[in-house]
Amino acid sequence: MLEQKKRIRMGMDLPTWRQELLNSGLNEHPLDGATGILATQLSGMNNDPADRMIAAAALQTGATLMTADADLLNWKASLTRQDARI
Repeated sequence: MLEQKKRIRMGMDLPTWRQELLNSGLNEHPLDGATGILATQLSGMNNDPADRMIAAAALQTGATLMTADADLLNWKASLTRQDARI
């Protein structure tokens, strides 16, 4: 969506980009009902449903969340994050 809004340039089509990330070791984590419930219970989190699902999934799996989203980076919670803007 960001590419469609011309806020970012990908340089390749999304399926190719995803496959290259998977080939380099990226792990995908599926979303389930427990993740959805946790997403509704995150204290101090903004109201963006996508941000909530992303944070909940990272918390459930113990994954490091890599993001350039200021709301997620500044959220006061015990969540390991990596600033993707750097």
